[in-house]
Amino acid sequence: MAGQSQSSSVHDFTVKDAKGNDVDLSTYKGKPLLIVNVASQCGLTNSNYTELNQLYEKYKDQGLEILAFPCNQFGAQEPGTNEQIVEFACTRFKAEFPIFDKVDVNGKDAAPLYKFLKSSKGGLFGDSIKWNFSKFLVDKDGNVVDRYAPTTSPLSFEDAKGNDIDLGIYKGKVLLFVNVASKCGMTNSNYLELNQLYEKYKDQGLEILAFPCNQFGEEEPGNNDQITEFVCTRFKSEFPIFDKTEVNGANAAPVYKFLKLGKWGILGDDIQWNFAKFLVDKDGQVADRYYPTTSPLSLEVKPSLAVYVLLLLKVQLAYAI
Repeated sequence: MAGQSQSSSVHDFTVKDAKGNDVDLSTYKGKPLLIVNVASQCGLTNSNYTELNQLYEKYKDQGLEILAFPCNQFGAQEPGTNEQIVEFACTRFKAEFPIFDKVDVNGKDAAPLYKFLKSSKGGLFGDSIKWNFSKFLVDKDGNVVDRYAPTTSPLSFEDAKGNDIDLGIYKGKVLLFVNVASKCGMTNSNYLELNQLYEKYKDQGLEILAFPCNQFGEEEPGNNDQITEFVCTRFKSEFPIFDKTEVNGANAAPVYKFLKLGKWGILGDDIQWNFAKFLVDKDGQVADRYYPTTSPLSLEVKPSLAVYVLLLLKVQLAYAI
C-alpha cells in the first residue's frame, strides 16, 4: 500500500475489499469519487445509505463511483464482520457501490488512504474525522477537492436540473453571485446587463452564478424548469441557473451564509432584495458586495471587478508565455 509521504493522488493507494483482496485505486482514474466512512447502527445510516444509492443510480453512468469504508471508531456503531456489513448494505439498502475492508480513519492505525484524505482537506475543527458518514469528493485525477460533514446530505448540492455541482470546478475564475427573480421591477435591466457583462468577460475567466429566490415579494414563484425556460427564452442567458434557494433565515443556503459572512451589507448581513451581488476572487474569497440596485455594467468601472479580471488575465498570459 502506498505511503502517505510518497503519495500525491488517491490513485497512488491500494486498499482491501471486503473479501481481503487488494484493490488498486488507480483503476478509478478518470472518474470522480465520493469516499465515505460508513456504519450500520448509526442515526445517520438510513438517510445516508438511501441518498448514496440515489446519487449512485443517478450518476454512475456518468462515471461517479462511491467507495464505502466501514469504520467502528464512532460509538462502536459498525461492530460486524465484513461479511455481515456487506450483507446489511446490500440486503437492506440494495447498495450497488463497493463496500471495502473495515478500517480505522483516525489515530495511529488510520488507513494510509484516510491519512492522505485528511491531510489534503482538513475539517473545520482539525483534520480528524468527527463521526460516521464524513465524505470526501475526489476529482477524476485523484485530487481531493472537497470535504463534507457527516450531517451533509449526499443530495444537498444540486443545480436547477438536480445535478450535483461542486463549486471547486470554478477555482481560478472570478465569480459573480446573484440572487435572481423573474417578476421583479429590476429583472429586465439586470438580466440584460448580466448577459452583456458575461459576454464581454467570459473568455477572461468571469463566471456568473444565478440563484433564483422567492423570499422578496414572492417574485420568483415558478419551479426550476419554468425559471430556466424564462431566462433562456426571454434573455438568451448563457450563464448557469441553479436550484431555487433561500438566501436569508434559518434555511438559507450554506453558500449564502458564507457569502454574507464574507461581506456584510451596510444594514447588516441579510440580503435586502432581489439581484444583490457578491464578487468572489479566483481563490474563492468574497471580494465585494453590491446592492440590488447596482447596475451589473457599473461593476466594470469599480476597482474590484476590473482588478480581479485583469489579474486573472495576466496570470493566463504568464502561463501562455
